[in-house]
Amino acid sequence: MPSILIVDDETIFRKGIRLMITDMQSEWNVIDEATDGADALDKIEDLQPDLIITDIKMPRIDGIQLQYIVKERYPHISCVVMSGYNDFQYARESLRLGAKDYLMKPFQREELYALLTKLQEEWLTEKRPNKSSGMDQQVQNQMRQHVLASLITGNVHHGEAELLDNVGIQLPHANISCLIAKLDRDSVTDERYYQLNPSLFSIYIQQFIQESLDESFKGYVFIHHETEIVALINHENVSSIHADMEKLTNRIRKEIRVQSNFTLTFGLGSPAKDLESISKSYKEAGLALLYRLVIGGDRLLSNEIVAEMKMEKLDWHAADWHSLNQFVQEGDLANVQQQASLYVTKLCQQWKDPEIIHQQICKMLLHFYELAVNLAVVKQWLQNTDVKQVLVDIYSYSSSKELIERCQKLLGDLTVCIGNRQKKMVTSPVEIVVRYVEEHYAESITLNTMAEIVYLSPSYLSSLFKSKQGQSFIDFLTEKRIEKAKSLLLYSDEKIQVISDSTGFTNIRHFNRVFKTITNRTPSEFREGKSIAGTEPFKVK
Repeated sequence: MPSILIVDDETIFRKGIRLMITDMQSEWNVIDEATDGADALDKIEDLQPDLIITDIKMPRIDGIQLQYIVKERYPHISCVVMSGYNDFQYARESLRLGAKDYLMKPFQREELYALLTKLQEEWLTEKRPNKSSGMDQQVQNQMRQHVLASLITGNVHHGEAELLDNVGIQLPHANISCLIAKLDRDSVTDERYYQLNPSLFSIYIQQFIQESLDESFKGYVFIHHETEIVALINHENVSSIHADMEKLTNRIRKEIRVQSNFTLTFGLGSPAKDLESISKSYKEAGLALLYRLVIGGDRLLSNEIVAEMKMEKLDWHAADWHSLNQFVQEGDLANVQQQASLYVTKLCQQWKDPEIIHQQICKMLLHFYELAVNLAVVKQWLQNTDVKQVLVDIYSYSSSKELIERCQKLLGDLTVCIGNRQKKMVTSPVEIVVRYVEEHYAESITLNTMAEIVYLSPSYLSSLFKSKQGQSFIDFLTEKRIEKAKSLLLYSDEKIQVISDSTGFTNIRHFNRVFKTITNRTPSEFREGKSIAGTEPFKVK
């Protein structure tokens, strides 16, 4: 029995369609309803309907965007679109995407019945209850994406052209250009961007570009690194490549702005004449895209623009982030967020070279890394990464909004760590260490371990501990362990090996040596109460 998912943001309309289909007494089964494209995608994953009946205009993900994503992820699922009289241009776009038909709102019951009867006959003819062909297509797409990703990273060579044929990649012409597209984050509100899974924007953009590309060129579009969409375009006429790409990207940007209300920026690399050179074209496209930081997005950026921009230099002194440093150390999160935004914005406005912008931000972050080291909060701040990876990531951003968000997150996290450290320092760090040793003497304890717990550097903690306790941390720890060992030797029958292990010593030889140094007796002699070198024998009081 074929199944239907109804997608419309108006409850009355959804319920009305469901009732019409139920009254039809056909084989069609309405398995669920969805309020918009985002809700539909969640349900499609679980329910795998045979047909989607969707409205065009909806919040979050509309009907056009939904079709792009379904076409990529679930090619075996058919779509029928509904639209008002004024939305006919969107209905035409849906038909171009492969929609089975469209229904003009408000439609009559007979129109719906006629359409579903026709689709049911097609479904029975094609015998589509088993979805294996769709799954096979998904596997093929995944393999193709893997090969395409290998091309831009330089891992596929001329002698491996057969590999391309095996996954359906055909590049008959001599020249291949790499085009990278990225969503301009400042063209999408935070609420809209984070309300959805950001990867859905990439899927929509990928399919949109692929559809536009297929009209004029031979090429392949795929998602690389979640938010980066890459197109490999095969050209017959090398002399007109730049003009052709400018015309193509202008058309894509215009249409996507009108249909989905956001903008894209493209980076274009120089044409490659063999498979080995594709990775160079990809790197050039990525470098060109970085200049979005300097001149803004919603345009095509290429090598020619990069060359012109590099000729321009500005006299500008290094940014002063004294106030940002002060707010971080004071734990003032609100002002840290504001100052980080101002700092990055100022950099992007006054420098014409993105490399220098990245360098300045990395210098700033290294300063705060040094502060984190001195305060012993690096582990709490960076969690499961390290400062090297943080700096590498900074160089991957080509959007001022993304750089601002990243710096706000990093410095905000550091501010919180410092604030937590200050709260914990209300109790003397030495008191915390003493209490910890008394409770955990049997465990492996080092000065570095204790320094992390009290948010101090090891060298500073060592100095502070000695000034407060009158002895070094190591001597204090050893003394506590020996005191416990003495008690166990006198008041228990445990073997010396067991006592050694239970008081935190690494091995029995080390235990024997330390014990004798402190008490002038071996553990055995201490237990037996024997005198050594003229000393009085130990007596239990």
